[in-house]
Amino acid sequence: MNANYLQTPVTYLKGVGPHRAQLLESELGIGTYQDLLNLFPNRYIDKTQYYKINQLQRSGADVQIVGKIIHIKTVEQKKGKRLVATFIDDTGEMELVWFRGQKWIRENLKLNMPYVIFGRCNWYNGKFSMPHPELELLSEHEKGVKVSMQPIYPSTEKLGNSGITNRVVSKLLQQLFIESNGKFMETLSDPLLHELKLFSKSDALFNIHFPKDQASLAKAQFRLKFEELFYIQLQLLTKKMLRKQKIKGFNFDQVGELFNGFYKNHLPFTLTNAQKRVIKEIRADLGSNAQMNRLLQGDVGSGKTIVALMTMLLAIDNGFQACLMAPTEILANQHYNGIKELLDNMDVTCALLTGSTKKSDRNIIHEQLENGELQILIGTHALLEDKVQYKNLGLAIVDEQHRFGVAQRSKLWHKGRPPQTPPKGRVNEIHRKYQTVRPSAYSLLKQNQLERKKQTTEAERILWEQLKTKQLGVKFRRQHVIDEFIVDFVCLSKKIVIEVDGAYHNTPSQLEADEIRTKILKDLGYSVIRFKNQEVIGAIDSVLKKIQARLDSLPSGEVGGAFPPHILVMTATPIPRTLAMSLYGDLDISVIDELPPGRKAVKTVHRYDSNRLKVFRFIKDEIKKGRQIYVVYPLIQESEALDYKDLMDGYESIVREFPLPDYQISIVHGKMKPADKDYEMARFVKGETHIMVATTVIEVGVNVPNASVMIIESAERFGLSQLHQLRGRVGRGADQSYCILMTSHKLSSEAKTRLETMVRTNDGFEIAEVDLRLRGPGDLMGTQQSGILNLKIADIVKDNDILKTARWYALKILKEDPSLESQENLIIRHTYAQMVKHKRIWKYIS
Repeated sequence: MNANYLQTPVTYLKGVGPHRAQLLESELGIGTYQDLLNLFPNRYIDKTQYYKINQLQRSGADVQIVGKIIHIKTVEQKKGKRLVATFIDDTGEMELVWFRGQKWIRENLKLNMPYVIFGRCNWYNGKFSMPHPELELLSEHEKGVKVSMQPIYPSTEKLGNSGITNRVVSKLLQQLFIESNGKFMETLSDPLLHELKLFSKSDALFNIHFPKDQASLAKAQFRLKFEELFYIQLQLLTKKMLRKQKIKGFNFDQVGELFNGFYKNHLPFTLTNAQKRVIKEIRADLGSNAQMNRLLQGDVGSGKTIVALMTMLLAIDNGFQACLMAPTEILANQHYNGIKELLDNMDVTCALLTGSTKKSDRNIIHEQLENGELQILIGTHALLEDKVQYKNLGLAIVDEQHRFGVAQRSKLWHKGRPPQTPPKGRVNEIHRKYQTVRPSAYSLLKQNQLERKKQTTEAERILWEQLKTKQLGVKFRRQHVIDEFIVDFVCLSKKIVIEVDGAYHNTPSQLEADEIRTKILKDLGYSVIRFKNQEVIGAIDSVLKKIQARLDSLPSGEVGGAFPPHILVMTATPIPRTLAMSLYGDLDISVIDELPPGRKAVKTVHRYDSNRLKVFRFIKDEIKKGRQIYVVYPLIQESEALDYKDLMDGYESIVREFPLPDYQISIVHGKMKPADKDYEMARFVKGETHIMVATTVIEVGVNVPNASVMIIESAERFGLSQLHQLRGRVGRGADQSYCILMTSHKLSSEAKTRLETMVRTNDGFEIAEVDLRLRGPGDLMGTQQSGILNLKIADIVKDNDILKTARWYALKILKEDPSLESQENLIIRHTYAQMVKHKRIWKYIS
């Protein structure tokens, strides 16, 4: 079959037409034959049995019956009308009922003709009825593909009201299989099919849509799930390998005085084995001549900051600057204060830059950063401002990186060393020579630019038609001015110039001018490709391949001689292994899975509201010991929709139970002014208040070792990840700490599972796995990233084993044949190229 057959618009399929095609596209995203083929059923109904009317039971089950419609009537009811048909077989009669679409149904029903009906039976007014049955003339039913298990496809109310029922979708798929003879191109190699005993692509697609039994369906599902996960892993692993090959990085080959001095003389505690292992992995990256792109996972309190600081000291030892970006001012301040304290007796310059930094201080930071005096900069999104320019940024660390968008992380990525510009004298010398050889080009530059926009050659028009569609994955501009030249086409992001040479480019003087022009552009950091007119007109596909090859050969991070900084992203939100393999499969991952010695595990208990007085007594006992308490509420103001304690009501009850002057209480929530919030936080940090009543603003960023009790009100309202983050605010000192989960007696089964998990374990990774099972990958990652895991048939939670198998085989194949050039892997290479071409594999930055 032609490889492009499945890209045929679905409007051309018999039975679709423009109106249905538009509905299928808008409601289900089905635009091509491929999309329709990949509309996999949600579930299946067994249609192996035909019932008689006298065999029906009052169980509300789905049944299939053969019979005739002998009478149709419209019945008035309180709201609107219903259409009722009398349906009989040789054992009795029943009613078929429609509440919508009655006009179309009445016009199309045929009396006294054998029908096969399918639907859910109800017992109503002493007889069986079937609302909105699936109907098919027996003659059509016998012609169709014999399906013992009826697939039920995703649908919407709009599709149903427009007559595109489950039966219609099934018919369209039957038509597609008839037109294609059920033959579809294989997408996996023979060794994979043989080793895993997989169905062929054609057999798998037929049995997913028209399974003859459970065994065939299971084999079809395994084959298609494996394929989907295999190609996602292939993309992630390919991306990872290419990045290591193409994106060059600064070589930190010195382990110098700062790193060694800090380790020997200033480290406040002995590193755990997990921290040592992670630092070793990072050092290997930094000395590999490739850009590091590593994800560091570590539970709350596991010691990620020390690892980050020691990595920054490695950068400084090698003559580079480092920065650390945090999502909130609170967290940025905490990092700054912690790192500043650790560097107290060391000759390292460190500054803090946030939205609150005074303008006079900002100016000093900007100046010191540009001249290299400032070695470490810590801050928030303020680090991304255009004014923030480094002399030589070698390392960028991002904390809680999932809180930053792709564009923000990309902006930080490009804060590396600015492009190297050739000495001014050399540029002027070459320019003067260029003017001597081609004086007209220089003097008529501005006029020519306007004229060139109007006068496009046939070759330029053909090439521009291809380039402007971004099919090469990058944006090009035409007739663009660079310095003193008008170039035919340029990709500014990749710094590639494409020139199309006409017949007059054959004279000696013009050839010399072209050569000098190319040299100048190269000095300005551009790569230049030249094509002849006839080459573009006669072989545009070959021209595009050459441009693509040049794009592929460029080190992705290198712009005009500059390398991107090494990247270390950190998270205290443990990511389940299955999710990490799918979302971050192209990064190297390090895990700190060990708490520092001396840390006592936080004791977690679940208490009901009826135990509140005992909890208050416990709080008073802890305060007598000199400890501090957090009390966290889910809401700021009372909500009519949700029966939960709100912050203000809770604050008032706490104040009554813990009155002045014996007790001092802080309150912090998201609607406070930043200055007021900082003031209350500071009081608690200094130990001036005993209790902090707060919302989840304290989830990340508050480090108070003296706080020993975390009370979470309406704990059933919080997700597992949030509960674990909140619990991480205590247990930071040497004393035993406690987390008390307060709830009402009314709990859903999911809430009970969350609370039981919290009480049972402190292991963030185990908690993350439970959270993934409960909420699914989309909810877990939030709206911004849930689309990444919008899989067609696989489920990374339920199909965890298939995911691991797919990743293992993808890795094995790429290790043995990185370019997929061997004969047996050509089919994989071709399929992968088609998927990327038709955007079947997502493009995203981890």
